[in-house]
Amino acid sequence: MENHLSSVKNSSRLLKTFLDSHKEMGVSELSRQLGLSKGAVHKLLMTLESEGFIKQNPANKQYSLGYTLLELGNKVLRNHNLTDFSKPFLQKLAKTTEELVCLCVRDERDAIYVDKIEDSQHPIRFNVEAYRRFPLYATSASRAILAFQDHTFIEDILLGEIRTYTAYSLKEPEEIKELLKSIQQRGFEVSSNRRNVGVTGIAAPIFEASGAVNASISIIGPTDRVLPVLDTLIQQAVATTKEISAQLGYRGK
Repeated sequence: MENHLSSVKNSSRLLKTFLDSHKEMGVSELSRQLGLSKGAVHKLLMTLESEGFIKQNPANKQYSLGYTLLELGNKVLRNHNLTDFSKPFLQKLAKTTEELVCLCVRDERDAIYVDKIEDSQHPIRFNVEAYRRFPLYATSASRAILAFQDHTFIEDILLGEIRTYTAYSLKEPEEIKELLKSIQQRGFEVSSNRRNVGVTGIAAPIFEASGAVNASISIIGPTDRVLPVLDTLIQQAVATTKEISAQLGYRGK
């Protein structure tokens, strides 16, 4: 039984390796990243390929994620009530602001953009990669979620290495904690250049009936276009998440 569980865990680890890769990978590279022998990795790949979770490029013998994962991902989205429920709100906000609007959800220790709407006629627009996993401290949308978690969880999240994305990214846990306190007090987050230089994100949390926060909505656009109308965008983001929260049964302030 222990060997079976180990195989499942290693298969999961192998699949997750592709989350941070924009390219195909071979047995040797996967072996290095996973700390497993080439033989063990090859067996895992053969098993996953037989079920459609992995596919091999016949031209170069490299591997990438298979279409079965796409089917499963689409099934998750169809079953994710918040995605369907919030879509009209996102569409309205995107049309009003003419910027990219995203729904971000917490998945254990990470965050994922599960939906995005863009209704912009601007020639310069910013886009995000949907369904990509990233740390809860990394973006305005994810920090708007992390700020409302309990103290022990926040401490645990910031215990390991802090990944940075630009020269403006916060590097120290204490800096991030202070920012999270500010977000909780204000009820929203505004961030420029910390994930992408020249980009500003405005995010507000979605409260569940219990008061828990596991999702947020963000407005994202070029900094030089967002900052002149920042106050208006903050009001629109907060008003949208308050309306969603109220309809979800939240009765807080």
